[in-house]
Amino acid sequence: MAIDVKTVAHGAVLFGAMAEPENRRFVATVLGALTEDPKWTTTIFEQVTAGAVELRAALAWLARELRPRAYLEVGVRRGLSMAMVAARCPNVEICGFDLWIPEYAGVSNPGPAFVQSELRKVGYARQVHFVDGDSHRTLPAFFGHRRGSLLDRMRVQRWRRGRPALFDLITVDGDHSLLGAYQDLRDVVPHCAVGGAVVFDDIAPDLTRVGRSALMAERGPDPHGWGDLLGVWRAVGQEFGNFRFFEYTHYPPGVGVAVRLA
Repeated sequence: MAIDVKTVAHGAVLFGAMAEPENRRFVATVLGALTEDPKWTTTIFEQVTAGAVELRAALAWLARELRPRAYLEVGVRRGLSMAMVAARCPNVEICGFDLWIPEYAGVSNPGPAFVQSELRKVGYARQVHFVDGDSHRTLPAFFGHRRGSLLDRMRVQRWRRGRPALFDLITVDGDHSLLGAYQDLRDVVPHCAVGGAVVFDDIAPDLTRVGRSALMAERGPDPHGWGDLLGVWRAVGQEFGNFRFFEYTHYPPGVGVAVRLA
């Protein structure tokens, strides 16, 4: 089922729908079924209760409206985001890309087996296709881009075999450097189905929580003058005229949603 573009002509309509009570209750219920994330579970509960829109609320609503058959996620970590889609659509085919960095952001990063077990708690019985490694190498190889080396294409061959041609819902929440996030977006956006959506996290980070010095270090080089991830999101929006781009920056950490029109 594709999003009715008429209903998302304005960001206020789109993000207002994501903050509606049913969706907020759903997010809270799914979070309650999962193992507590010592860094984010409480924060997400507080945001959802306050009616703010963040990544989990966006994905829960989009999964309800789109009923995706195929979902791709860059930056899986402990599966909090993936669980929203899996809970809404227990039969969706999921491909998850992650480096599985130990103690990422100061919290344990247990790996694919843990995430798979978390999804079972919300009723997902299928096996996730976890693609391990640097997304800047695995994504091009997975999609058969010329940038993907022969070695990388061989490494991801078993995941490429029979992969969906297009994905109805895609999340990019991996590398937060400006150039890295841009590359991930450019790699996945062309593979979004018409009527589907791409979701991008952290376009309005909370400086009081992250810290300006840490944020500046994370963003890395900025040869194009994007400034931040919101600038990256807008730059990608300029390149893909067949999408309608929306941004929610009213409450940290902010989220971007792009709906494919044609």
